[in-house]
Amino acid sequence: MERSGEVRLLVRGVAKGVAVTQIAEVFAPYGGDPERIALPRDRRTRRRKGIAYVFVPNARLAVAAIEALQNTLLDDKTITVEIAAERPPKLRRGSGPGRRP
Repeated sequence: MERSGEVRLLVRGVAKGVAVTQIAEVFAPYGGDPERIALPRDRRTRRRKGIAYVFVPNARLAVAAIEALQNTLLDDKTITVEIAAERPPKLRRGSGPGRRP
């Protein structure tokens, strides 16, 4: 759940073995909180997707993080950082397209 003023960043190119603590270390100067970092997994394979979501407290820190960390190395892989797209509203189970009443 997003907090007021908080910005969600999308980090691409995250190596499969990178821990939340490593990402938190990199984003700490920009207000990155280890409790506010997600490393999504593929639903079917349960493998990490190679991305991370990092929440930072405000837009100013988000821009600073993007400028400082764009195309830098994290565990020998180049990462890119961008502001994450807004999440679409979640559909309740059974109410999506293609479902029968």
